[in-house]
Amino acid sequence: MFALVGLVAVPGGSTLDPARAFLTTAFNLSPADISAVDDGQIVARTLRVTNRREVATLGVIRIQTTPAAYVERLRDIVNFKRTDGVLQIGTFSDPPQQRDVAALTVEHGDLDRLRECRVEDCGLRLSADGIERIRREIDWRAADAPVKASDLVRRLLVDYVTRYHEVGAAAAMAYADTASPLNVGHEFASLVDADTATWKYVPRLRRHLLAYPAVTDEGMSDFIYWSKERVHSRPVISITHVAIAPAVDDGPVNIAIASKQIYAMHYFDASLGLTLLVRAPSGSSPATYVVYLNRTRIDLFDGLFGGVARRIAAGRARSLVAEQLARLQKSFVAP
Repeated sequence: MFALVGLVAVPGGSTLDPARAFLTTAFNLSPADISAVDDGQIVARTLRVTNRREVATLGVIRIQTTPAAYVERLRDIVNFKRTDGVLQIGTFSDPPQQRDVAALTVEHGDLDRLRECRVEDCGLRLSADGIERIRREIDWRAADAPVKASDLVRRLLVDYVTRYHEVGAAAAMAYADTASPLNVGHEFASLVDADTATWKYVPRLRRHLLAYPAVTDEGMSDFIYWSKERVHSRPVISITHVAIAPAVDDGPVNIAIASKQIYAMHYFDASLGLTLLVRAPSGSSPATYVVYLNRTRIDLFDGLFGGVARRIAAGRARSLVAEQLARLQKSFVAP
């Protein structure tokens, strides 16, 4: 559907190579960058942004597998994301059930923050209704208050995902932890609009993300998972919607995957990961270019040193993407 401006020849031959041409045209990779990727190296860079709360990163690797095999492994998200930084993780059923989050624990520090939590003044992120429910339903003087508060948080998350399953963005939480409420759905839509280049290659994935669950094209699939991951030395509970779109035309992208964060207890205003799987020229064994783009909005960049903090965060994000891709690449190497 989308014609490429140029075509790159496979090294050592005259065959035209649309996969490498796509990397050049869509992401401005140089011949040296592509050679490095083909040699097993990782190309990672920070992208320009216009929103001061945003950090954007691009990473590209080549792995020894097919796009379909990559997706098959991704669907087992618990093992796919298994690292030291992922403290707990699980998936939601459809429809979501309370047992889906039975293993999720709320940190003692977050329970202490809940005790003092008020609408517009809370040490963690919840909706105004969620904050008020905790104030009404938890007797913090009782010995079992931590247990009941943890259970209520889990129920709030299940209720939230249930509603998201039903109406999508209309259910997006409005964080009421400060005097300036932040709507996750609005932030995400703005984050999608910030990428003016990539979506033209995967337009139906963009449409699906913004219209879910009202629009589901042929072959599309979804799942939602929760995780507790260490971020800046603090465990952060989050919920992520993963959407998978296989190719339906002769474009360069074989499969596109979006990871849409719909909740984070700390730090993150919105986050979108976009993975494009492009079948790479190969010899006897299959190979795939994995192009990963991440755009994240963070609430840490206000104040006098906000610009410095953002540069540090951007550098750290680039390093994290490179580390994650290196780990991914290694996991697909045959023992």
